[in-house]
Parts: sequence; structure tokens; C-alpha cells
Amino acid sequence: MPVIDKQDADRRRAGPTPTSVSDLAPVPTRSSSASADVVGRRKVSIHKNVYDADFEYGKQPLRWEEFTASGGTITHQPGAGAVRMTLPTTSGAITIRQSRPYHRYQPGKTMFMATAVNFGAAQANQIQRVGFFDDSNGVFFEQAAPTTENPFGMACVVRSDTSGVVTDTRFRMVAPGGLSEWSGDPSILASIDWTRIQMLFVEYAWYGAGAVRWGIFIDGEPVILHQVGFGNRASQTVAWSRTGNLPVRYEQRNTGTTALANDMNHYGVSVMVEGGIDEQRGFTYTYGMALGTPTRTVAAATNRFPVLSIRMRVMGTQEYTQATAAATAGTTTSLTAGTAAWTVNQWRGRCVNYIVSGVSYVARITSNTATVLTIADVITGGAMAVAPVAGQNYTIGLINRGQLLPKRLIVSSSALAQCEIFFSTPTSPIVLTGASFVAMSSLGSGNSFAERDVSATSFTGGERIKKFLLPAGGSGLQVFELLDLFPLYNNLRGSVPDIMTLAVTTQTGVPSNVGADFDAQEAMS
Repeated sequence: MPVIDKQDADRRRAGPTPTSVSDLAPVPTRSSSASADVVGRRKVSIHKNVYDADFEYGKQPLRWEEFTASGGTITHQPGAGAVRMTLPTTSGAITIRQSRPYHRYQPGKTMFMATAVNFGAAQANQIQRVGFFDDSNGVFFEQAAPTTENPFGMACVVRSDTSGVVTDTRFRMVAPGGLSEWSGDPSILASIDWTRIQMLFVEYAWYGAGAVRWGIFIDGEPVILHQVGFGNRASQTVAWSRTGNLPVRYEQRNTGTTALANDMNHYGVSVMVEGGIDEQRGFTYTYGMALGTPTRTVAAATNRFPVLSIRMRVMGTQEYTQATAAATAGTTTSLTAGTAAWTVNQWRGRCVNYIVSGVSYVARITSNTATVLTIADVITGGAMAVAPVAGQNYTIGLINRGQLLPKRLIVSSSALAQCEIFFSTPTSPIVLTGASFVAMSSLGSGNSFAERDVSATSFTGGERIKKFLLPAGGSGLQVFELLDLFPLYNNLRGSVPDIMTLAVTTQTGVPSNVGADFDAQEAMS
């Protein structure tokens, strides 16, 4: 289908333009119009949906994670096929819906998302956002801070933590003084009523210095509202975001008390890769029983014994641990290490993971001295719910946003038994009793980001997604393909990675010795 680029058509009708110095400001060329992606490839190339969702029957809780605070609510609207996110007037109220996967960026390809949204009415002390982003990096539309010149409060935003501080760079639809900071056609910009439902798109190439776009569909035609190229851009010396692997996210926040409650409704969404997609990159490892202990004994009449569990580790990078300097004290806003010799603000922008009473917490490091980390909640920016304590383990690095893709299960049993595979979900994570997760990097798989447990004796939570029978008599190994199972992710806060558990149920009077190995691919970039 042909794509109309009004600016380009107007330029061609106008004929050649003067070449004075004042005319040398960059303007979009045909290769950067809506008919080409942000790496210049004409949009006749293959594109592929890598993620899509509609909400006809519910909020898709296995594929989306939610967060609310201070009275924010998220409800399904079955009569509209929508999800409604509602903020009261309370200061600090938050609603967030984020896709479980961080969509894997491939250099040379363009990431593209489209969605229908009604932001609701713009008002002071309130923010609505939608796009490819999380709490640290991304690109999105934002409705906030309405003014006389910009009554809808619309802006295009690039978020980055490459400086160590999360920074939002805003391009306002109408800036103070009445001038637009958007590069789109002024006549089209003036015609948009942002209180109506809109079909939006966001598009980017990362590379570190790629381009990003924000656009809208009008009468079925894509219209670019704003575009920024970061290669050779004035004052741009680092990547425009730390990563190109980003989730889809819808978000509301009250930054103060508001005059009215507000509803933001969102509808279907798709994520596509322009230029085709290669098979997911990553390395496949096997996670199984301990060396010298090829099986675990499941006693007779045992119900759902967790023979084997695997998960990704919490932190993607592990740049400093308590092995060098043990924690000596902590508060909800700080962690103190006894003999550390850190450079001031060396860890600003990183995260710290610590465990209290068996529960994992991840905090953003906002600054540090030679021995003290100042920390904040990843989502709210406020104090942590639980303080780190003296003597505990901690790790400094980046949150793990990779994913574990199950491939197959190899399993054997000495007696008749039933097997089930359980997965964590956002609303029902698996909680193991007696678990002792061991890093695969310590078991011979030096570059693995995963951990496995063969110690747990019971579990709660999770969702059963597969069931099969193990025959009696130790009839040999069985192999089950798992390619159609969910990937394993980390949660919104980055503190609780999904767990996949093989659970075995034995018969009355018949114990069984069960051995098992999972194969899975670790997709980190």
C-alpha cells in the first residue's frame, strides 16, 4: 500500500530550493519518510510480528505484568476489548502495564510497535506514557504538564541511563513561545485531538546511534510526527539508550494531587521487526542433576515433588559482590560495606541485589561514597520496602533482562510416576521450600546466566502447563520437546526471575528414582 508523506510531496511540488546557508537545516528525505524504516530500508521488506496482544477476554496476565500504588487501578473492559488504567487524585498514585518480554533487538533491523490508546484529559501533576520503555531506558509518547501553548501536554521522549542517572529528553508538541519541537507537518499536528482514541506507532533502530520515530495513523496512513537521528547529532557522544532490548509499556503517574481522576484506555498492540528476523540468538545449555547423583528419590505417594528447577540469575552483570566487602549495615535508603574502597559515584546508575529472609530485592544506586551506597526503589524512586542487613550477600551490577527459552526435557524414572511442568506467573510465582540454587557458571558452564536447583522438597504457586506419564520399570530415557512453552523472564522490579519446575507425583507404595535434564537457550541480546 502506498504511503503518503505530506512533507515530501509538498517539497517536490515546490521544486528546487535555494542553497543559502539558512536553507541547510536538515529536512527529511524520501529515504527517511514513512515509506522507509529508520535504517533506510524501503518498507517492502519482510516484517514479522514478534509480539502481539488484544484484550477481548481479559488482561492477558501470563503475558503482561502490572504495578499499582496509592489507589491506582487496572481493570478489563470486556465491552470495549480494552484495559482501563485509572488514577485517583492522590499524589503518588501509579499504574503500570508492561509486556513480560523485553523484545530482543537485532542490529540492522528496525523495532516497530503500534497500539491504540486514549490518554484521557491532560491535567497538572499527572503523566500518561506509552511506548518501548522501562524505568531506565526507552522511547515513548508522554502526556503531561499541559500549558496554554500545549493544552494536551504532548511530548516525544527518549529515556537513557547511560550517564548513570535516568534522564528523559523531551521534544514538546508545542514548546514555550508557541514553537513546535516536533519535525512533523505543522498542519497535521494542529489537527490532532489527543482526547480521542489514537492509533500510535513508535519505531527505532538502536546500534547506539540509530534513529527513533513517533507517529500516528490517520485514515490508515502512517504519519511521522517527530524523528530524531542520533548519529552525528550535536552534543551526542554516547548511545541514545543503554540497550535496544525494551518492553512495551503503558504507564500513569500522579506527581502531586490532581483536580480529577483520570482513565487511560489501551487496546491491541503489536511489536514487529522490519527487515525480517533471524532465529533468536543465544547459547543452549543443559541444566540437570548434580554430578555423581544422577537421580533423586521421590518417596511413595508423594504429590508434586520438585525434582528439578531452573531460572535465570537476578543480575545480568555481576560487577561487585560482598566477597570483597561485606555489608555491615543498611537502611531503606542505604547499604554500608565495611572495607570497600569505591570511587565516589562509581556505582551510580547500577543496581544492587540483596536478599532478606529469603526474599530478593533490587534497588537502584543513586550515588555512593567510598563505603556507602545510596539506594532507591526501581519503580517509585522512593525508599525500599525492606532494608538490607549486616552480614548479608549483595551483588552490584545490571538487572538481568534476558530470557530463558525451553527446548527439551530428558527424563527417566525407575517406577510409574506422573510428571508435570510448572511455570512462575506474575501473579503466582513459584516458591520452593529447601531450594539451593547453584549458578551454572560454577558447574562448568562458565558463560551461563542461569541457575538450577535439585534440593527443594516442596513448592507452592506457579501454573501447570504440561503433564505426562513416566512408565514403570525404568524403560529408558524419554525426551519431550518444549519449544511451545513460555520463555522465562524476570519480573517488573527485576528481583524475581521466573522458575520452571519439574514436579513428580508417585503412586501409593511405589517410590521412584527420577533423573532429569532441561535444555534451554539463554537469550541475552
